[in-house]
Amino acid sequence: MLQRVYDATHSGLDIITDLLTAVDDAVINNKKAFRFRPDEHTPSAHLYPPDQKRPYWHVKDFGMGEGSGLFSPIDLYLWDRGYGQDKFRMALEELAERYGVQEVLTSSTNKPDIEQRSALPDEMGAMPRIKLSESLAGFDLSCWGANVKAEHLETYGWKGVSEVAITYGDKVTVRKPTPTYPIFAQQCDYVDGQGQPQIFYKVYEPRNPDKAHRFLIVGKKPQQGYIYGLQAVRQRFQEQGEEKLPVLLLVSGGSDAVCALSYGYLAVWLDSETKGLSDFDYNVLMKYTKWLVNIPDIDTTGIKAGQRLALTHLGIHTAWLSQGDMGGLHDNRGRRCKDLRDYCRLNPSKKAMDTLVNRAVKAKFWTMHENKQGQKDYTLSLTSLNYFLELNGFYTLKDESRKEPVYIRIEGIIVQRITAKTITAFLKSWMEQQGLPKALQDKVLRSRDLPTNNVSTLRERDDLDFSRATATTQRFYFRNCWVEVSAEKIVTHRYSESDGHYVWQDSIIEHDYRPTPDMFTVTTDEEGRYSVDIAENVALSNLLRFLANSSRLFWRKQDEGGQDLTDDEVAEENLSLTSKLANYGYLLYGHKSESEAWATICMDSTIAENVDECNGRSGKSFYVNAAATMAKTFKIDAGTTSFRDPRFIFDGVTEDTSLVFIDECPRKFNYNFIYGMVSGDFRVEEKNRHSFVIPFAQSPKFVLATNFTLSRHDPSTEGRIWPLPFSDFYHVKTPQNDYRESRSIRDDFGKNLMGTEYDEREWQLDLAFMTQCVRFYLSLKPGERRIMPPLNRIERREQMAAVGKDFRQWADDYFAEDSGHLDCELKAEMVLADFNQETKFNWPPKKMTQHLNAYCQFADHLQCLNPVSITHKQKDGERWIKRDENNQQKAFYYVLSAKAAVEASKADPVQAGLDFETGSNEEWHDGDPF
Repeated sequence: MLQRVYDATHSGLDIITDLLTAVDDAVINNKKAFRFRPDEHTPSAHLYPPDQKRPYWHVKDFGMGEGSGLFSPIDLYLWDRGYGQDKFRMALEELAERYGVQEVLTSSTNKPDIEQRSALPDEMGAMPRIKLSESLAGFDLSCWGANVKAEHLETYGWKGVSEVAITYGDKVTVRKPTPTYPIFAQQCDYVDGQGQPQIFYKVYEPRNPDKAHRFLIVGKKPQQGYIYGLQAVRQRFQEQGEEKLPVLLLVSGGSDAVCALSYGYLAVWLDSETKGLSDFDYNVLMKYTKWLVNIPDIDTTGIKAGQRLALTHLGIHTAWLSQGDMGGLHDNRGRRCKDLRDYCRLNPSKKAMDTLVNRAVKAKFWTMHENKQGQKDYTLSLTSLNYFLELNGFYTLKDESRKEPVYIRIEGIIVQRITAKTITAFLKSWMEQQGLPKALQDKVLRSRDLPTNNVSTLRERDDLDFSRATATTQRFYFRNCWVEVSAEKIVTHRYSESDGHYVWQDSIIEHDYRPTPDMFTVTTDEEGRYSVDIAENVALSNLLRFLANSSRLFWRKQDEGGQDLTDDEVAEENLSLTSKLANYGYLLYGHKSESEAWATICMDSTIAENVDECNGRSGKSFYVNAAATMAKTFKIDAGTTSFRDPRFIFDGVTEDTSLVFIDECPRKFNYNFIYGMVSGDFRVEEKNRHSFVIPFAQSPKFVLATNFTLSRHDPSTEGRIWPLPFSDFYHVKTPQNDYRESRSIRDDFGKNLMGTEYDEREWQLDLAFMTQCVRFYLSLKPGERRIMPPLNRIERREQMAAVGKDFRQWADDYFAEDSGHLDCELKAEMVLADFNQETKFNWPPKKMTQHLNAYCQFADHLQCLNPVSITHKQKDGERWIKRDENNQQKAFYYVLSAKAAVEASKADPVQAGLDFETGSNEEWHDGDPF
């Protein structure tokens, strides 16, 4: 294999250049010195091409001293990875996999000779038959392991097979071995229920590319479970004068056993690792050995079976393989390396095998012995006690921000935070159920080795992945299953189908999930306008109905006025609903992207009389609270929280917090406070603890609710928010408004949605609907996922709020069409004096200018303030200073009416200056000349 690696890497040059960035073309061509070690000041390493002594590229670092510093490509790889020479094989396998020259089984290369013929009369309906070779000579044994010899196979009764015949109907298919496709069979002896000796053969085709068809049973297996390799164990036991073996391995298959024997360890194996070991079979094995060491595979099935066996028979020792033992490599079938044979292939020394066996541990954490007085006494093993607790799911969680241990219990993929007291209670309960002697129970409960609130020796876990989202999928965890949502589909999984991710127990949604037909479909027309089609003859979510109602912007025209909506009004309502559907998907989708990071701001679309008035009760908070049933949410009531000292406002937010909900944001709420955290890292300061930072990728999303309008619309704000207007379909009738009645969500549905009156089926429909919103959001193209709602009503409301009720009432009269104050020059100081005299407000000039500018944008009969056609400025709304009749610099207003603007455009649009920009919000400053 080494030569194949060098052949594929230009005699190892590619390996060297991939590892040493300092090697460039100049070094290769001119043998120029380069820096091999980062800490050296003067380059002292040279690269040499292949020669007769070393037919590969190699590196010599003269700075390492005499007799050292010479590296072949694979030596360099070992050095770079920090491997010793005992890891040579693993390094070679890693390089072979990296450069695509690893051995791979293929049906074109690895296949037997096959012939078909008509069945003879005595072959009709016959069971499979085999012919055995006289010896293993000529059979390729490398498929078993590098150190395996014929004698190791023969110990377990393995023989070579010259042909396998199988009858299919009236045809017989004969399979014969080839140099690239050996076939073996193990002779298995047993005594049946009548005391008669019986034999069956287990045929093994190790290089069959189809893993499921490697084995074939010829003959009749015993009905009871069969322990393979037991005959060899008995023979060794008898040869040793019935002295117990020091160690007997329990492995997952015959190839594992043969590899173990090549290192001097006898092993047995079962039909299946999931079948388990009965009490009877366990006692049989313990008759022949002092230590029974189980070495499970480290795939999901093997780990579960190994844990179950260790807890079933506490005296079994378990030697766990690790991913570090396998180097993340794959076998010749492309599967991750996982078993003992893989371990022996990658770690081929006897020392490595001994090390694996020596790290075996058992779950029985006590040893009984008699003292000098003949009384029973017990010795506890902390190592075994920790292992026993680990098998039952108890660990500590690595948390650099805390000095005291953080205890957790893992059951399957579900993780729960617990206390040291919980672990002690579990031990006490378990010992009582097992009926252990009271003296032993007392010794355990008095032990200082038990976990405490301050000290623990339990295994620390830092490898738990709680992420729920990828760039294309989102996972949700329900009471009965977990669900994976993508743009194409929603798939349910049993909790036994682990995907390597974990979930906190308190994050599991306490309802069942039931797959539900699509409740809505979103389409666009030729003009790009959205349309939401709500499914008929399908059970619908109440939450969907609520969203549809809260998007009815023109319900009064339709319900109270009895009028049909125009196409544009229907389109606005569809856009409003589509925006909410997409936003629900955004809030529930845990993946973070800097280019798609927004704070959702729920607000009322209905116009208020002034900036201090609000409507509310439109369903904004319920919208967020409904999402909180699917996403862990940290809520802040802005109405009762002081943001003047915000240090501890987020105390309680953790990395598994999905949403931060700030409710009841007041009129002057400083939204800039959160913008940095919307698209950046999230800093949390906990009271009496250290602060910590949640990286952007794991940080929560922000959603806010307010009854007021936003006061800022700069690019920084617009790029960071997703506004969601809610209609006044749900409202409260008061003496100050003209509603005919009050209507709440409860009135509409006859119950509180997601409340105590909700039944399980209604919950399931709402939860299924929200997963469909996530799928809809993921189906949108990146960059087009923030579907902005119709904002003209919001903008109108903001304009009206900026003007204010009192100023609007005054201005409606002062700038009426027949007031004489339109389309003429007005001294600003005179306008202000008139206003202050009538209202007694005593406003400064700056405030008057701001409100008048906003009023001109709001009032339908006005065009703008200070048009460029009059002032000759760069844009409308700019301050206008000119000399008055006394030749003094004064500020003037010119309020252009809509009627005059239309007439001017008809006469001469260019001269009239009607290509102006309207709506300037440029601030005026106190001290401007009047």
